[in-house]
Amino acid sequence: MLLLMVILYGCKTTKAPVIVATERSISGIQWYLKTIYQPAGNLTINDNIAFIKFDAEKNSAGGKGGCNNYGCSYNVNGTIIDFKNVFSTKMFCEKTQQQEDLFFRLLEKVNRFDVKNARLLLYKDDELLLEFGK
Repeated sequence: MLLLMVILYGCKTTKAPVIVATERSISGIQWYLKTIYQPAGNLTINDNIAFIKFDAEKNSAGGKGGCNNYGCSYNVNGTIIDFKNVFSTKMFCEKTQQQEDLFFRLLEKVNRFDVKNARLLLYKDDELLLEFGK
């Protein structure tokens, strides 16, 4: 009996906690832009310059687009998310301007989100547009 208990205990696996995507699960975290998905090819972001941070109390989000600071309001209903009134400072940064412009355009198209493997995923319907990590 003791041998059976030792074997069963040894086979026990520890599962990582499943994070359910909710407004509270994304709020207060600085999410760094990791990948911009586009038909012409995905753009991998290797620095931690562009990010988004959600404030659930104020229904606002903002951060840095790579060069400029930005902000917006958002609404959440389950995993449906809608960004409105995206605004930013207007500095021109030659190295990051195209990436930042694309990031802001895609952010305005987002209508759904999910959290998987410590990643924030932003979609338009079923199409993945933006991926963030902590």
